[in-house]
Amino acid sequence: MERGFYGFMVSGVDWRRMEDLSLRIEEERRRVEGEYRRVLKNSVAFEKRIRNRWREKCREKNRRISELGARVSELERRLEQAKDL
Repeated sequence: MERGFYGFMVSGVDWRRMEDLSLRIEEERRRVEGEYRRVLKNSVAFEKRIRNRWREKCREKNRRISELGARVSELERRLEQAKDL
């Protein structure tokens, strides 16, 4: 055995295996980062679709309320006209 870095006892460290391990770790880090970015992108797109659908439903609701308000006003006007006859 020989003394390695920081005085630890090491026996025949195969630096090529350590370099291979470092490369595999770096490849895994890139793979995980890529997956994270894909998930984040899908999540943002999903939330955007939900917000857009909610906004569309609100516009539809407000349009319907406006139509019903106009209809109520028309009926009230006709009722007043009928009373005057």
